[in-house]
Amino acid sequence: MEWFTILLSSLITAISPVGLIIDTVVSDTIRAQVAEVEELAVRIDNTPSYQVIEGKVDRIRIASRGVQPIPNLRIELFELETDPININLDELQKPGGLTKIRESLREPLQGAFHVIIKENDINKALQSPNVKSQLQKIIDRLIPAEGPKFEIINLQLEFLENNRLGITVKLQQLSEEGEKPDELNLNINVGFKVKQGRSIELLELTVILNDRKISQRFIAPLVQGFNEQLDLETFEKQGVIARILQLNISEDTLDLAAFVRLNPATEP
Repeated sequence: MEWFTILLSSLITAISPVGLIIDTVVSDTIRAQVAEVEELAVRIDNTPSYQVIEGKVDRIRIASRGVQPIPNLRIELFELETDPININLDELQKPGGLTKIRESLREPLQGAFHVIIKENDINKALQSPNVKSQLQKIIDRLIPAEGPKFEIINLQLEFLENNRLGITVKLQQLSEEGEKPDELNLNINVGFKVKQGRSIELLELTVILNDRKISQRFIAPLVQGFNEQLDLETFEKQGVIARILQLNISEDTLDLAAFVRLNPATEP
């Protein structure tokens, strides 16, 4: 929803004075919100043009290449197209995040997006200090406070055929000076399946820890937990309806297309 928030904020900036080139304003706002973008094209259809003052826009189309939403994380391609937008601009300007956006909607806000990510770009991001530090925080939360502490030495993804993903992780225990640190080497291989556009299921998950294959008895609860997290129906209580239109993982590319609908706060 962050991209929709950026666009809506851009429209607020664009409505005064009437006649301002909204496409340019939205484009400049997006460039200011991301770390870098190599190519960006914005097209806003609005007939008659003055209806933007009332919070109405016929359609927004964005096509971009080489976007970095945060430093060092490059997205090969990002495309977005919305249906007509009808919002209460006064309500939208009030703070409140997703809840306030829903309260500002006179009609559902919906659109589709298309994302392509390259394996090489992902792995460059995983080696960058800013991304690595965020992953380290996740590792620290997963390990019990009373247990040993581990730091990420290496993390690498491999896009495989038939919607499969390989993950290699090397962790090193923090130890006292002069002690030889323990290491954990994880090799994970997993497939993905889209189920009726509503969820992503993990398939045939295998985990090898220090050259020993982990029993499926221990893996099954993890798979179930991940599948629950990847069920898009969990967002519907927040008024967000999402459907996966396409998920393809090949040797070096992840290709994802999805539809998102945000209902007004007065609707379920």
